[in-house]
Amino acid sequence: MEKEWIDQAQRLIALLGLRGSPVAVTYSLEPDPRATPGRYWVCQALQEARGGAILDLTPQTSACNGGTFHLGLGPRPTGEADRALKKFLIQGEKLFCSLATVQRLRSLTLPPPLGLADHVLFAPLERAEKRPDLVVFAVNPEQACRLLTLATFMDGVPPRTESMGASCYTTITYPLLSGEINISLLDYTARRVRRFAAEELFLTIPYFRISNLMESIPYCSAGTAPIEVLPEFHRFLDHREEISRPDSQKEEDHGEEMAG
Repeated sequence: MEKEWIDQAQRLIALLGLRGSPVAVTYSLEPDPRATPGRYWVCQALQEARGGAILDLTPQTSACNGGTFHLGLGPRPTGEADRALKKFLIQGEKLFCSLATVQRLRSLTLPPPLGLADHVLFAPLERAEKRPDLVVFAVNPEQACRLLTLATFMDGVPPRTESMGASCYTTITYPLLSGEINISLLDYTARRVRRFAAEELFLTIPYFRISNLMESIPYCSAGTAPIEVLPEFHRFLDHREEISRPDSQKEEDHGEEMAG
């Protein structure tokens, strides 16, 4: 298979002025022999891959129980482990006020892809060996706006986003299972621990949507097409301006015309 994503990565980095690479996320039955050894949190893996690293998360190398669950690499913790997690969410992280709110969020989000694959590979898009399932962009609001505009230029269908929840859910689980583009603000703990810039967020695009996005670049003003104010719109603006001017100003102008 031709690795068209290599050229796509280079073009998008240059177009948007990205800090770091878009991250390819690929579910695989085989490991990536180039992967850096070690154990990583999902939010950490995204930061490392953005900076050039290749990582392979498995049940053994995923350092976060929540990330292991949301990626589908293992079941949700049960028993004492689940009790400890709930107490941590409420009394430690202080992201929820009660057990009921924890359960409400759990029940209203998609279940993870448990058993889908043995490995979840993270790599800079330009270094990915296999066709990605998702491409994750670390962006500021303007860059996110441009990507969303390019992605919807061809069909005009707005994405149905889910921005609430763990970073690994909003960045990977939800877009993987729904096929939707998603914007993740990241959970506040991940933002602080992994030292994301205040203006940064994640925008995830399923790879099957990237082709239309790339085709839109030369035709869309969010890409390289210039914005043009057409004559018809000029006339519309002139008409609107005339209507909106106060009567006193119109009378003053009329008086000046008569005097001239």
